[in-house]
Amino acid sequence: MKPIVLVPEVIAESGMSLLRADCECIAPWLDGKKPGEAELRKMLGAADAVLIRLFPMRAADIASAPRLKVIARHGVGVDNVDVGAATARRIPVVFTPNANANAVAEQTITLMLAIARNIYPASAAVREGRFRERDKFIGSELTGKTLAVIGLGRIGSRVAEMARNGFAMDVRGYDPFVKKETYSGPATLEGSLESLLRAADFLTLHLPLSPETRHLMNAERLRLLRPTCRIVNTSRGGVIDEMALAQALNEGRIAGAALDVFEQEPLPADHPFLNTPNTLLTPHISASTRESMENMARDAAKGLLDVLNGRRPQFVVNPEVFR
Repeated sequence: MKPIVLVPEVIAESGMSLLRADCECIAPWLDGKKPGEAELRKMLGAADAVLIRLFPMRAADIASAPRLKVIARHGVGVDNVDVGAATARRIPVVFTPNANANAVAEQTITLMLAIARNIYPASAAVREGRFRERDKFIGSELTGKTLAVIGLGRIGSRVAEMARNGFAMDVRGYDPFVKKETYSGPATLEGSLESLLRAADFLTLHLPLSPETRHLMNAERLRLLRPTCRIVNTSRGGVIDEMALAQALNEGRIAGAALDVFEQEPLPADHPFLNTPNTLLTPHISASTRESMENMARDAAKGLLDVLNGRRPQFVVNPEVFR
């Protein structure tokens, strides 16, 4: 009897074809169905494995799946998985840290250029017949500016490389897990987060969401930024105190923000970001390229199948389950 895999959200065929070879797949979306979270949770009871994108796997969900042997995360962040509950059950949580790094880095640079050159309001002006207002949209060049990168993992390092080599930016970084004496990457390391923030013309964040990083960019740290600084966030919405950022934008204490991620998704209809000046918003699409989606689906399926077939996966969040 083949193991049963629940795939509650759409993934690329590269992943599904791997799963079909060894597993029975429950994927309602393949038949055009869109069950709600409650209905999908009922399906967990029969699942030996689950491959998720944004679908939450909390402690209660894990407890409701007695046959569950592995959780595969289609992406990098695992803040929608209760890793502690999975570990307590000795369930590996596999993920795909290499699959979307280039896509997210390219989107970060895209947002940085868009906010620097006022692309969104300039496009709106043309569509609304305000072509002659073009002098309102004078922007800023990246070359020679200081890019501050918080988090120098795969994505942050790729962004730093693109900015330094492609735009001749002065790239500086901060990552408490990177040792200055052994670092040879594309950024110049700053000794503290505060010194990094004071130097920034552009600030980009590449951090997982954890108790330590939640609201890392709070009101106090936002005040360290220059009024000409622009913020880009393609990591997790919770690393920024959104109310504090909205206030800083409304008061003109920073020049702008380009945000792909939010504390609550979808963004609530009354969220202040919808009315803040110089703000560019996108719906969590940084990893959404055809190439990245194929890579993530394939790598997540491979990790899941490794566990089901008794092999140790290459990328696992909680390796202690194998001890």
